[in-house]
Amino acid sequence: MPVWLRRSLIALAVLLALLVAGGALLVASFDPNRYKGLLIDWVRENKQRTLVIDGPIGLSVFPRLELTLQGVTLSEHEGPEPFASLKEAQLAVQVMPLLKRELAIDRVAASGVRVIYTRNAKGESNIDDLLAAGAANPAGAPASEAQEGAPLRFDVSGIELSDLQADVKDEVLGIEGRFVVQTLETGRLADGVESPVEFVGRAQLKQPTLDAAIDLSGQLALALPADAPASIGFTDLELSLVGQGFEVEKLDARLTGALAYDGKSGAVRADDLQLLISGERLGMALQDSALRMASLVFDPARRAIALKALDLELAGRSGDNTIAAMLAWPSLEVTGDALKGSALKGSASLTGSGPDAQKLQLGFESQAPSGSFERIRVPGVKVTVNGSGGARTVRGEASTDLTVAPQPLAAALEALKLQLAFTDPALPPMNLALQGQAKAGAQDASWAFDGTINEQKFNTTGKADLSKDVPNVQAQARFAALDLTRFVAKPAAGSKPAKQARKSEKSDKPEKAGDTPIDLSGLRAIDGNFQFRAGTLVYPPYRVADAALDATLSAGTLRVSQLAGRAWGGRFNAQASAQAAKDLAAQRVTLKLDASDVDIAALLGDVADLRKLEGKGRVTADVATRGASVEQFKQQLGGTAAMRLTDGAVRGINLAQVLRQWKSAVTLNKDAVQASSAEEKTDFSEISASFDIQNGVARNKDLSAKSPFLRVGGEGLVDIGKSRVDYLAKATVTATSEGQGGADLAALRGVTVPVQLVGPFDAVDYKVQWSAVAADLVGKRAKEAVTEKAKGALGEVLKGLGGATPAAGAGSAPAPAKKDPLKDGLNKLFGR
Repeated sequence: MPVWLRRSLIALAVLLALLVAGGALLVASFDPNRYKGLLIDWVRENKQRTLVIDGPIGLSVFPRLELTLQGVTLSEHEGPEPFASLKEAQLAVQVMPLLKRELAIDRVAASGVRVIYTRNAKGESNIDDLLAAGAANPAGAPASEAQEGAPLRFDVSGIELSDLQADVKDEVLGIEGRFVVQTLETGRLADGVESPVEFVGRAQLKQPTLDAAIDLSGQLALALPADAPASIGFTDLELSLVGQGFEVEKLDARLTGALAYDGKSGAVRADDLQLLISGERLGMALQDSALRMASLVFDPARRAIALKALDLELAGRSGDNTIAAMLAWPSLEVTGDALKGSALKGSASLTGSGPDAQKLQLGFESQAPSGSFERIRVPGVKVTVNGSGGARTVRGEASTDLTVAPQPLAAALEALKLQLAFTDPALPPMNLALQGQAKAGAQDASWAFDGTINEQKFNTTGKADLSKDVPNVQAQARFAALDLTRFVAKPAAGSKPAKQARKSEKSDKPEKAGDTPIDLSGLRAIDGNFQFRAGTLVYPPYRVADAALDATLSAGTLRVSQLAGRAWGGRFNAQASAQAAKDLAAQRVTLKLDASDVDIAALLGDVADLRKLEGKGRVTADVATRGASVEQFKQQLGGTAAMRLTDGAVRGINLAQVLRQWKSAVTLNKDAVQASSAEEKTDFSEISASFDIQNGVARNKDLSAKSPFLRVGGEGLVDIGKSRVDYLAKATVTATSEGQGGADLAALRGVTVPVQLVGPFDAVDYKVQWSAVAADLVGKRAKEAVTEKAKGALGEVLKGLGGATPAAGAGSAPAPAKKDPLKDGLNKLFGR
């Protein structure tokens, strides 16, 4: 070997040794913890977040770059609130592939991770600043330099995560809750490499409601092209969801098969897919129900759908009834405008046990589909229903043409015809005939139907916006006549309403039935505008002509802008509202009513089962109440009400007849109590009154009732909450008739007769206060006696003052002593 070559090799060896020794010394002496402050400052200045690193930072450089962190927390953007924290994390990256722009990660491991993710309805999230341009270039290099060259190739030898918790509130996706990763382990993750995946975790969501354990295993394959979105595929997939959610209790769902998603084309493929599900909802329990597909391909880029052997089987129980259903679709193949496939067929049944057991059979079939990728048409869909339960039966048939649009997903029912007949011994038969169309998509729905129900014609149209959290519905319905008595049971022959039966029994305290709760929370289910019209509406005991209702519903508040019609012999117009509340005691209802030319007896009888007043005229009310039950609504009622009636009467007592008996009653000097009588009444030509209502008690101070013989005023209260009356009426005789009893009544002219009305609505007692009448009569007679005596005495006085006196003459006898006529008259006046 030449000397120069040998010396050169020795020099090179020495140089390499020095480089290795220098590199080893550099790595050994480098302390990354000295740069904690720089990193914290950079995060604060460039990301406006607070970074805290409580634990040591571990770093090794060769043969791989390995970073270890402990006790790290990161705040929200421009705020002290926590965003993320981790107990421990390790990241190992191979150095040499980085020089070739390949990201080869040996290992990713983390434990004790906590993350909070939020995104509002505008799509703004709390990680936008971290994903902003320049985030991958913290050193401040020009963007052109940081982005030039081929993208990094992604290659991870494995991922190990444990005790990871993410709190999520995403208003765009409608997700709120917590995701927990107990363990996540993967093999190598790289472009085109299949790797095993094991995941154990839990979802605890408020929206949608879900609390379930999640287990997932299978072979994961990733496609990570540099110029297109990533694709993902699962084979040997086993996914289980056990818990409760989506309004299903005891949920147990298990999915097996193969799934794949192509990020570039948006295509989805499933092979040998099987979903087994069990759960309970609305009293129905499904057990080992299954959905199976041999294969499914949905490729919107190629306008292609391929479906083979779709089978749906449902099995379960509802109480003592067995439920079974099946649907089969052997094949469907769509490519662009070409479509071929097989007809659908299905059935469902509900079978009970015992002589009165429910039995229900449903049949479903169609003709072969036609159409194209954008519009799959399934003509001749026919559904039949045949059921019974004891003496009840249901029979029906529906036919339609079904149209399905795959993208965006939508469906339509065209030329829909429905015939349904229902019988129940306790109810009138019900027959429904319907025809029209309906359609629905992910964002909206609409319908238009004409039909008859129990031979009553109607039509309805509407649309619904389903894109919001709370659907918004616009609906209209119109009936030529709607008689609801055709849908309710008739009273049994000889039966007597409970209130009527109680009227025959005298009682100070009305029977108190159990309080009926009121829950208006259903008003939060939808928003919208609603319109109803009916030429005639019958809902016993109400009968309304030209019925009209216009209402809006928003955020749990129902506002009725118009509730109008002709009823009780007149017309009425009302506005109302009902407001739901989380605290049921805060629920609120208001009503404004203006009824003119109405028969008050018919109105009060229908609305309040109160038949104490007759007459025709105007009634107004402006009231509000709140509460969680009927009794609370009564007790919290407040507002005003007024009435002005003509040709009226008060039922329960005949005041004219009672007053004719005044002589015997006054002689006894004892108040008389008379029970209310449905046959007795007091007629008036005019009645008016107004009421101030507070806490369920209506108070009146301005009663004015007039008849040819009487004037009645009064004041008192009507306790609506307790269904009681406590009222003092004051009757005054103003004129008398010439017939029988007229002379007796003449003696009471100008005398006030107090009448106390006390008791429950259905058993009011009338207490005539004759003791007060006796005192009034004594005062009246005394006044009359004094007046008559005064008149006589004054006459004598005036007569004396106007008498002639003989003139005195010469030789005449001396005149007698002259009397003082005024003094004499006054003596007579006072009996002296």
